[in-house]
Amino acid sequence: MHRLTAIAVSLLLTLSATGQHRKSTVTLNDGSLISGTIISDSTDYLYIKVIKPRIIKIGRGQVSSIEEATFPIKKNLKTSGYYVRLNTSFLFGKNESGNQGSMSFQLSNGFQFRNGIAVGIGSGMEELGTALLPFYADFRFTPLNTGLSPYTWIKTGYSFALSDQDRSYYGESSTDKRTDGGFLFNAGVGISMFTWNRTAVNVGIGYRYQKVTLNQSYYWWRGETVRHTITQYYRMEFHLGFVFM
Repeated sequence: MHRLTAIAVSLLLTLSATGQHRKSTVTLNDGSLISGTIISDSTDYLYIKVIKPRIIKIGRGQVSSIEEATFPIKKNLKTSGYYVRLNTSFLFGKNESGNQGSMSFQLSNGFQFRNGIAVGIGSGMEELGTALLPFYADFRFTPLNTGLSPYTWIKTGYSFALSDQDRSYYGESSTDKRTDGGFLFNAGVGISMFTWNRTAVNVGIGYRYQKVTLNQSYYWWRGETVRHTITQYYRMEFHLGFVFM
């Protein structure tokens, strides 16, 4: 658990570093202004990206001052197009052993429409008593067209168990154990914060349901007996992630 948490935090910090370039306004000695993204700054020159992929070079002696843009980035949430979401989720709940926590890593992608509705598919890796590989449809709605907006989501699909078969022998009998996945459902609400151009930080809380089936086959001289044990997990979820559009 601690190792997974460290990996998740490191990954999120790495991704956040990609948004450090912000637009700035450069004032020249003659009073003219140039707005763009400073991609290189040395003692002699500034390299400024003005219009993709155009970059201009300005001698340091020509620069009077540099002012970093402080206005919030708006009107991104309802921009239509392809998106990618990366989430790390913390699941909390109880079982027969008491309180239990686990982690889930998920990656989804899809298409967002101008009205704020997004439809996509996703997968990931998580652990709920056994290692699971979920595949799901992802539906989201972001109502506001601002740099800070609430959103809601629904995920539904199926999780496949990744555990291997385990055979045990008892004298003249044997037992096979096989874990199957099952139906999953997830819904919740959160906040999207567009701190960089077309890149947002997501924070949310939701409810998670997961069904897991354990099949046990008993073999002896009389034949075979199969027992199915169904476990249903009900979890509260807190997730943190990024969306790229």
